[in-house]
Amino acid sequence: MRKDYYAVLGIEKGASADEVKKAYRKLAMQYHPDRNQGDPSAEERFKEVSEAYAVLSDVEKRQQYDTFGDTRFHQQFSTEDILRDFNIDDILSSFGLRGSGWGNFRTRGGPGGSIFDMFGGAGRARPEPPRPQPKPQRGRNAELPLAISLYEAVHGSERAIDVTIDGQTREFTVRIPAGIESGKKLRIRGKGHDGPAGPGDLMLVVKVEADPRFERRGADLHTVAKVAPSTLLLGGSVDVETFDGTRALRVEAATPSGRQLRVRGAGVPKLGGSERGDLYVRVEVAMPERLDEAQLEAARALREAGL
Repeated sequence: MRKDYYAVLGIEKGASADEVKKAYRKLAMQYHPDRNQGDPSAEERFKEVSEAYAVLSDVEKRQQYDTFGDTRFHQQFSTEDILRDFNIDDILSSFGLRGSGWGNFRTRGGPGGSIFDMFGGAGRARPEPPRPQPKPQRGRNAELPLAISLYEAVHGSERAIDVTIDGQTREFTVRIPAGIESGKKLRIRGKGHDGPAGPGDLMLVVKVEADPRFERRGADLHTVAKVAPSTLLLGGSVDVETFDGTRALRVEAATPSGRQLRVRGAGVPKLGGSERGDLYVRVEVAMPERLDEAQLEAARALREAGL
């Protein structure tokens, strides 16, 4: 005749999962066969509390046990069903106790057998669990610098390169994604140092070289355009170089030297996306080295006009 699982663990029916675990831990340590050598009653008691814990620690099984009661529950589930996925070794090790060596409970005695062999049976030595063999390791990753131009960082590119690792020269093509920044790494799988399970990876550390025409600030570019004084005074346009070709930029009349004008979408793409930053153009007055007589006369007229 079966016993009430709650009574077996000495807890109330509404006990929390934490209370169930604490009760089982206490009883498992008390009746563990290592602490009760040669005492079959202790081993039987240990099996009993373990079966109770296997049901009450499983949310689905506990709900069915509470709903149908002990008798109807065991009409649907045999003891083998209850303990099939119950890993005793994992639970015991979490309590600081030695495991059974089997991992999961298992039945013995042939079909219909109901004796559960957790510890190899009374009087038998417990088999040691097989020690896992170390897996072959891949080779170490190699790390090398890769210098690229700002143009490549803006538009992306493909670069054929060759590197020498472990005395072997390896040639391959690397794809440089648009928007990449200095310090980012490109992983080339299987091109690193050799190892028993195959070579490691090659890590290319990107260095974006400076461009004398542009300064990069995140996804935006900054440049300077020299403009004639008359264009700043009267308005007009100035040709600005971008990475997509030359653009004519409108300059409003009375634009002060040093003002920034923006060209939307002419910056650097955001890595992994298509959206680009902007190009900021600072217009500065371009002064001639020498003034001819006509220019001097025009300058004097401007001065007289208060400009």
